[in-house]
Amino acid sequence: MDERRGVARSEASRSRPGAVPLFLALLVLSSACSVREGEEPRDAALGAAGDAGEPLDAAVDAARSVDAAPPRDGAVSSGAEGGAPDAGLEEALCPVDRRVPTGCEPGLDERLAGRCQGLDDDCDGRVDEGCGCALGEVRPCFAGPPGRRGRGACADGTQQCTGGFEFGVWGPCVGGISPSAETCNGLDDDCNGCADDLVGCVPAGTCPGPDDPRIPVGAPFVETALRGRDFYGGAAVRWSWHVEGGPCDGVLPRPSFTLSDDTRETAKFVAMLSGDYTVTMTVEAPDGALFRCVFVVHVRGPGLRIELCYPESESVDLDLFLSAPGSTAPWFLDPTDKFSATPTACGWHNCEAVLRGSMAPGGVAVPRADWGHASSPLSECEGGPLGAEWAALGACANPRLDIDNNLSEGIGVAENINLDEPRDGERFRVMVHNFTGLRARPLVNVYCEGRRIATFGAAPDEVPDFFDAPGGVGAVWRVADVTTRRDAAGGLACDVELLRPPWRWTGYDVTYGDPRF
Repeated sequence: MDERRGVARSEASRSRPGAVPLFLALLVLSSACSVREGEEPRDAALGAAGDAGEPLDAAVDAARSVDAAPPRDGAVSSGAEGGAPDAGLEEALCPVDRRVPTGCEPGLDERLAGRCQGLDDDCDGRVDEGCGCALGEVRPCFAGPPGRRGRGACADGTQQCTGGFEFGVWGPCVGGISPSAETCNGLDDDCNGCADDLVGCVPAGTCPGPDDPRIPVGAPFVETALRGRDFYGGAAVRWSWHVEGGPCDGVLPRPSFTLSDDTRETAKFVAMLSGDYTVTMTVEAPDGALFRCVFVVHVRGPGLRIELCYPESESVDLDLFLSAPGSTAPWFLDPTDKFSATPTACGWHNCEAVLRGSMAPGGVAVPRADWGHASSPLSECEGGPLGAEWAALGACANPRLDIDNNLSEGIGVAENINLDEPRDGERFRVMVHNFTGLRARPLVNVYCEGRRIATFGAAPDEVPDFFDAPGGVGAVWRVADVTTRRDAAGGLACDVELLRPPWRWTGYDVTYGDPRF
């Protein structure tokens, strides 16, 4: 896919006079660092700090205690009013050879410098602003100083290409975890290379960073245990869990996951969709101190997954379809009958556990979509909304539709077509059909091996005028073509190409009453 990429920054090191004897820092080791009830967690005000060799990355506050105002980027000071930071104290808490440079390059234009790689190289708070990209493309990004990516608590978010022209521009980097003010939790919150570099810090637990083996890797429809005792071992009078979902959770009227036992030390989490879910655990100790961890649980469904969600899903019936690999057949056999979906494409008529569809001519039962892919084990689908029906069949078909949001069998839920083991070089087309005909704002996500690689129809690039008058097949949105590729080791990659109207470079390929492929 076409993509235009773009740049980065650095600061001179600063000397820190006014040293105070190091033993004063080592005397203050009795109080544990925590957040008290009623206090808000402090966010780090990260600026464009310097590179390797600078004493610490930004200005500081009194003695780096948790009751002081939040220091910038994990720095410490002598604690004397108006005094300069104590270099000896700094060195004790975070030795210079362990400090991670920010990697900031202030004042540079990321686009002109060809540094459009998902980083805020110039540390202006924006990631790759002005860099070109293919509309709908989704990629990993990091919103903090580039040198801190993947350090300590810091984890990637995602960035989507937006814009209604031939080429889009990268939107904001959302999700993930950026550097924040250091707290006493066993984790390097400001991602400067030193965990808990706070005076007097004795953590009551240890929060996980990215790739920590204590963070479970989830799968769609499979219960995931969130075990608080993996992160906190002290006495507790209250537990609290909170989960934030993916892009469909900002659209659907109902969450795409369930969270139970969210006031116990072990919560139970079940995601219906692939993606990244941000989990917050808060524990209250008997003295009122709060211990809080924030981490990302990755939910990875195998193969290719196409997801449809929309805010009107409790009153409008939209249907998701996926063409057979290499097929160019019209989406409907009869342009006047919306029940006449082609039998080769996967959809509500031939891809659920129980087949309900019938072709228009003669009302002949439609056979299950069969593209020559082997079925998957029941573990891939038996926890889903039609799990009992799949269990009765003994396996999970490929391709398959999790559920049809037809306002009867399903209501207010996402539709999701799965193909667990696509082959190398297969090409599929994604289509959304407005069965009801009422106005709706469909959003389609494409996942490859559990990672979101494309989103179409999200604000500000919503599909306009997706409705039609009664009669005929109505509104049809040809979304994108997806080609799957296998490497020598069998790894899967997917290429996605947005579909434009014929002979046009902008807009979506939406027609009314036209069943063409």
